[in-house]
Amino acid sequence: LFLLQEATTVAGHGLIDCPLVRLRDLKQEGTHYTRGHGIKKTVHISEYCAFSYPSNIFYTVSRLFLTSAFYNSYHLLELEDGSYICVYFDDYLTLTGTDAYPAGYVRYTTTEERRMLNRMAEDYDVDPVYVLDMYRHGKVNWMLDLGLRLAVVLVVYVGVATVRAHWRKKNVLGSREN
Repeated sequence: LFLLQEATTVAGHGLIDCPLVRLRDLKQEGTHYTRGHGIKKTVHISEYCAFSYPSNIFYTVSRLFLTSAFYNSYHLLELEDGSYICVYFDDYLTLTGTDAYPAGYVRYTTTEERRMLNRMAEDYDVDPVYVLDMYRHGKVNWMLDLGLRLAVVLVVYVGVATVRAHWRKKNVLGSREN
């Protein structure tokens, strides 16, 4: 598939998180300078955000609500023969729970990708040289994405606060009756 340079999809099941994500908007990568209160600050943003492997609860929460606004995920997809292929795509596809993924091209991995896949090759039969890239950069505006994720966090917070207030009110009324 790599030599043919044809778009392809693969049949498989079960996505496994890889501990590497890549910037959604590559314009954010690099060194940025800001001034505030007379102090010049330098911030460097890497193209990749690496997490520990195997993933833990901090990684999961961070990926869902924080870094996913700026990054896209790598996953291992189990193929029919029992081996795995690394796929890289827009993380919105994992939220829909779909079994149909967009067509993509097999490409060589970068140094960071190989480093991540070499750690996973011990547990999974995955070739660290290739990645099936199913993502088109710039597809999702990062500001809209961040706004939607913050809206979800706000709705969850309001829901939890409402249930908590209702529960407290019910307990107070119950204790007065006794």
